[in-house]
Amino acid sequence: MSRPKNHHYVPRHFLRAWDLEEKVNVLHLASGGVFQEDISKVCSRNYFYGNPPTVEKELSSLEGYQARPLNTLRDGSDLTDISDQEIRLLLSFVTTQRSRTKAMKEDINTGEEFLRDAVKDDMEAERYEEFIEWTSDLSEEEKEDTIVETSLLGTHYYIISLGIFAYIGIQDLEAVMIRNVTDRDFIICDAPVVHDNPRYKAFRSLVLAALGNRGVQLFCPIDRNRMLLLYDPEVYRLESNSRRQVLIKSPEVVDQLNLLQLHNAEEIVMSRPSSEQYVLGLYDRIEEVRRRKEITETIETELGDNVEVDKIPPYQVPKLSPELPGYSLRDMLPYKKKRPSCQAQKSQRVVHRIFNEAGAPDLALVYAVRFFEEMLEQ
Repeated sequence: MSRPKNHHYVPRHFLRAWDLEEKVNVLHLASGGVFQEDISKVCSRNYFYGNPPTVEKELSSLEGYQARPLNTLRDGSDLTDISDQEIRLLLSFVTTQRSRTKAMKEDINTGEEFLRDAVKDDMEAERYEEFIEWTSDLSEEEKEDTIVETSLLGTHYYIISLGIFAYIGIQDLEAVMIRNVTDRDFIICDAPVVHDNPRYKAFRSLVLAALGNRGVQLFCPIDRNRMLLLYDPEVYRLESNSRRQVLIKSPEVVDQLNLLQLHNAEEIVMSRPSSEQYVLGLYDRIEEVRRRKEITETIETELGDNVEVDKIPPYQVPKLSPELPGYSLRDMLPYKKKRPSCQAQKSQRVVHRIFNEAGAPDLALVYAVRFFEEMLEQ
């Protein structure tokens, strides 16, 4: 059996809402060029989750579960129609998708230089000799590369596992479906889950909006006419109909929601082949919304030293927040990094236990997926 090597970091089943006979229009931000490309080749890299593709196979199984509520919604059902299990799957899809992108992986890799220094020190002290049995004649440099690459990939496995269970921490958010009834389509990018915090981002000079923050909002396109919005109900009031829909009749608001995708995109934005001119028009407006601010982050090395790293992290809050109909702010509450109703620590404890018991990060991610699937049946 051949090994699956083309690993998607945005699932094909998700992208199919924007394809036409397995093709999508792809706007490349670096060049501004638009090309029609095969859906099997976008948002993917060879052995993105490692080789052998053990993790990729397990994530494919997870995708089968997480696709259920998306398919139900795309078939015409509303949020009020889907089961509690499907709601959990939908929330888990949102948080898992956020954690598995190329943007997240590259953010993890910003620590490579300091990790490599620590690995060199450990190798010189022969701290790995009793733990690693090298099966081939590798040079010292090749051994160093192997340990660094394995450590960075293991960190990504841990972040993905946190994403799988992070639905537990956002169940306190209110969910509505933004329903686009204009003749313009919603578009999608290679990092489709957008974070915003319109209440506090200017007041607190926020660059990032974490899942547990008071005032957080999450936007996730579902298809060309639907976008899921999760928001903190203690901070915002949003009028919706009996189907928990917010109807968007203004083309300008659709543009604002689509600009969020251009803000969040790392490399590409995708749309139906018929919408090239529209997307190019949005591309001309990208500076209205796109934020790529460099921050300084303190990282603790394996030796216990603190080093400062300058980085441009993913999932920054956009400059522009959409002007949704029926939207208003509740009374001012003090900003908190952790909402009192957020249960993020519960999901973190689950993942910590799995990784402590599994030993190897790839095995831990496999266990995390299987444990999640078992929880669904309870």
